Amino acid sequence: MSGQFWMVWNPDGNPPKYRHDTEAAAETEAERLARLNPGSRFFVLEAVGLRCVDNMHRIDLRKPLSVEQSDDIPF
Repeated sequence: MSGQFWMVWNPDGNPPKYRHDTEAAAETEAERLARLNPGSRFFVLEAVGLRCVDNMHRIDLRKPLSVEQSDDIPF
């Protein structure tokens, strides 16, 4: 997921899911929705940044089993 995009949000509706590639497309959609829903507010939101933490490390502290041990069930 990368690149600039816009979304249309209604605070009284469902969370936005559609990503518009241009500000103009989002504005057009906001206007369309506003006409269909008089009195409702539709905000055009611009994505201005992205943060992602991806530093999970998995370390196995168990000793590797030998071939003889691997067939034994430990219980």
